[in-house]
This record gives sequence, C-alpha cells and structure tokens, in this order.
Amino acid sequence: MGLNFSTQLDQRMHDYLKGRADILLNDIRPHCRAQNTVAILNKVWNEVEPQPSQAPQLLPNKECRDSEEVIAQGHMLQHVDNRRKWKQRYFVMKASYHLEYFETKEAEQKGLKPEGTVLLSGFVVLTSVTEYTEMLHRTWPHFNGTADTCWKEQYTNCPTDHPLFLWHPYRPHLVLCFHTADDLHNWSTLLADGIRHLNTVLFRRDSFEVRAFLEAVRVCRMQKGQYGICELYFGSETEILSNMVMEDLCPVLVSQLLPHIRGPESKRKQTWLKMIGEMYAVVETHVSEGFQALLREIEEQTLQLEKKIRPDFNQILTSKKQLVAKLQESLGERIQWCCEAQVQPHMELARDRLADPMNTGLEETRRLFSEEVNRVISVVKSTEHSSSSLAKLLEDAVYTFQHLLVSTQPATGLSAEVSQRLDNTQVRVLKKFDSDSTSAGRQFVRDSLLEIFLPYMLKTVEPICKPELPMYEGCLCADDDDGLIQIESTYNELVLHIVSDEINKAMKETSTQPCYSLYNESMDGLWSNNAQLDIAEDLRTSPSNASHPASPEELPEPTSAMGLLATLENSKLSEVEDGWQCLQGNWDGANQLLDEGKSAE
Repeated sequence: MGLNFSTQLDQRMHDYLKGRADILLNDIRPHCRAQNTVAILNKVWNEVEPQPSQAPQLLPNKECRDSEEVIAQGHMLQHVDNRRKWKQRYFVMKASYHLEYFETKEAEQKGLKPEGTVLLSGFVVLTSVTEYTEMLHRTWPHFNGTADTCWKEQYTNCPTDHPLFLWHPYRPHLVLCFHTADDLHNWSTLLADGIRHLNTVLFRRDSFEVRAFLEAVRVCRMQKGQYGICELYFGSETEILSNMVMEDLCPVLVSQLLPHIRGPESKRKQTWLKMIGEMYAVVETHVSEGFQALLREIEEQTLQLEKKIRPDFNQILTSKKQLVAKLQESLGERIQWCCEAQVQPHMELARDRLADPMNTGLEETRRLFSEEVNRVISVVKSTEHSSSSLAKLLEDAVYTFQHLLVSTQPATGLSAEVSQRLDNTQVRVLKKFDSDSTSAGRQFVRDSLLEIFLPYMLKTVEPICKPELPMYEGCLCADDDDGLIQIESTYNELVLHIVSDEINKAMKETSTQPCYSLYNESMDGLWSNNAQLDIAEDLRTSPSNASHPASPEELPEPTSAMGLLATLENSKLSEVEDGWQCLQGNWDGANQLLDEGKSAE
C-alpha cells in the first residue's frame, strides 16, 4: 500500500525519531564526559602556566550591531511547492542573519508574524537549476535520471533569468527568483555571508566546553569509521547532533520507507524532500531537549572535577608524564615513520594550495581598505574641513583609522594639516594590518593542514597502534576513578604532536597565535625527547588542533590524500572569508590599542 505524506509523521514515527535521537545522545554522552575531563585538566594547566601569546595589533570593534537591525529587505519571487507556482513575498534580513519573509511589505511594517523564518546555517547558495539538480543527485542518488525533465519544469519557468536556490541536506529548500542581476548578486552575497557567520558560530566561542564537545563529536564519529572533514559539522551543538542523527537515519529511510511512497516519480521526489524536512524538525526538537539535560550533567561533573584536579594537580601531571613517556617510547617511532612516508610528501603542495587563495584574499582586503582611505584623503585635500566635520566624514571608514586620526588631530586645524595626518595614519594602520594578516594567514594554513592530515594519520596508524593502548592502563594512578588521564586522548595528542612537527617544518616556524584547540599547547613539552620531561621547559610551541568535523566517506589512499583539499577550500576558506569581509566592510573593528602604541612611540 502506498504512503501518503499526510500520514507519514504520525505518533509512531515521532516515537521512532525520538528513539533515534536518544540513541545518538546515549552514544555521545560518555565521550562528552571523557573529553570534558581532558578539557578541564588542560584549563587548569593553562591557569597554572599562562601561555604567552602575540596580541594582534588591530583591535576588533567592540561596538556590536543590534541583532534586530534590518540590513537588507526587498521583494522577490518564491516558488511555493504545494501550489506549484511563484508568489511574490517581502524578505527581510536582520543583523542576526535570520531571514524572514512576509506576504506583503505592509505586513512587515505592521509588525505581523512572518510567514516563515529561515535559519541559514548549513545551507548552500546555488544560482542555477543545473547546480541545484546536481546537488540533489549527489545527495539522493536513488532519484538520479528519473522524471528529471518534468521536475525541472517547475523551476525553469521562473519569470526571470535570475533564480537562486538555498539547499540544505535536511531542511526544506528555498527557491527564489529575482527581478535583476544586481538583486541576485547582492542577495546571494548577503546570504553567503549569513551562512558563513552562522556555520561558524560554535568555533568562534573560545571555551573549553566547546572544545570538549567538538572533540567528543570527532571521537564518536571516528569510532564509527568516519574521518575527515564534514559539512554536517556546522551550526550550533543541537544542529550538529541532529545532523549526526540524520546521517545515520537516512540510509534506513531510503531502504525501508522510500519504496512505499506512491505517485509519479517527480511527485515522489517532492514528497521525499518534504518528509525529510519534517523529520529533521522533529529530530532537532528531541535532540535539543536531550542535549540540555546532558549539559546539566556536564556542569555537575565540571564542579566535581574542579575540586579534585586542583589539589592533586602535581600528582596528576606526574602520572600524565609517565604515560606520555611510555607511549612515545613504544609508539612514537612507528607514527613518525608513517607520517614521514605518507604525509610529508604531500605537505608542501598542500601548504601552497592553501596559502595562495588566502594571500589573494588578504591582498584584496588591503586594496579595498586602501582605496577607501584614499577616497577620504582626496575629499579632505579638495575642501576645507573642521575637526568635527572630519569625524563625521570618517563614519564609514575603518575604526582603527578613525580612532588614530581623532586621537591625534588638534582642536582646530587647516585642511593641509588634516591631510598630512590622514597620510601618516594610513601608513600606520596598513603596517599593523600587514602584521596581523601575516600572522592570521600562517595560522590559517597551519590549522588547515592539521584538518587535512591529522584525521588521515589517525586512521592510518589506528590498526598498528590502538590495539596496544589497553596495556598502558597500568601506568595510571590506582585511585583515578574519575578518569582524569585518558589513554586514548593522550595517544591522540602524540599523533597530533608528530603531525604538527611536520607542519612546522613545512611552515619553517613555530606557532605564535592561539586558536581553537582541545589540546593544551603546554602539552608540547610532554613530547620532548628530553628524558626528564621537565615541565619548566618552553611548552608552548605546538600548533593547535582545530577540532573540525570528519567526513563520512572513507579517506583516500596515501597518494590521494590531497583529495581532501577541495572540501577544505570550500569550507575553511569560506569561514575565513567571513572574517575578511568583516575587516573590509565593518572595519569598525579595529584599534584602541593603537593609542597606547602611539604613546609608546
């Protein structure tokens, strides 16, 4: 008997989806507790031995936009699936990057409830029917080649030649049409900015709780044989866990539910996509409730661990060093040999392919900034301006530039004096930008190389190393009931250290910038060849491990490890591009520290 969409999500299906969500939460719970323990130990270590860091010369802007501020709005055509036609609606984008749409502009102005709201994290912007169809085929290959002509006609009858598709692996898709090419360009750029911003919201939170969660997800997926980089790793904790549920659930649905969906093939495709969207919403609701309970459990664990770790920190550290010494003695040479044979040959090419687009982006950002400042200078040189009018003139310029200028200009002055100050300020700000961009570029390449090669190495050495890990349980303290020292985490740190060494050789320098890493940079000292493992050594040279997601696909053979670069460039570069667009358009982000620098000069 065929399956109608109206009967798909009955109570039995809700219960089934809740059960799948509970299975995932139960699977990840022990990993979250274990990685929380590791993260708290590292947190205490950082407090005992604060890490030196190189502060950026440009100060990020602290003036935050109101999240409800409207940054874009306008009419556009939306394809309505249930009516199979295009309907004009009024869309509003807020500073929080939440996209809302209304029946009319008047409805929005009256403060009425929107017809719909789109959370952009995890979406992909596509600007042609061909791109959209290819994405659907890659996601759901069981529909390939069936009734595509009939199905395409619903979207190719767009009233204009400017379509836009917002695609998500599980959420309902959004199909739009714009009146002009300029509207399409402006909105696609804005939507891409919002997607990058919301995709990386978790990675911008520099806290040990976030690092522990990301590492728990990585270890959980690694135990299922899923390594590498994964686009499902975007958004909040709830979204990441919901994506993991759907990742395991969809193959079951394809085999057991899809054959029972009746109707023409094009209709079955629409029904399937709608059903997946409904299921994802249900899964997300249950995951959110379960994750909140898990958070409360983790908070209680954190309080207990803090009380135990701090008084016994020296003893715990001694046990950790003993375990490190044994692991490095027995496994270090094997991992090192594998790294030199399988990773080192690809390191230089990977570094160059990552650095080239990064450098291009930084050069373009510098050029845009310089052009804007030159425009301001040319206006000042062509007219007379007082101090007050100059401050207003610079409202749209870079915050760093404006701050330096206002802090050095006299109470009154002629245009010639102001012009000279503008020139001097521009030189100073560009020097600071060059310094920060160089550091940021190197850190980006270093982190990206870790994202490529660390998961690959962990999978490659797993068969020859992990079976031996249980034999090291005797190195732990007998009274370590809370698992303060994790053997597998320490083993992962060893692999991280060896891969990082190869990256440092390729970069020809050590890391100086802090970034997202579950592993305490101080731990680098534990892997020193010095038999004393002296904690007083300089322990802060290990680059960080960006705990980014892993791909469900099998990793390539060693000779094709570079296949991961394409995925990386699409995800990691997009994340960084978000930062550079902030630098260029909202350079409100800059520099109160510059005053101190000037005083020192």
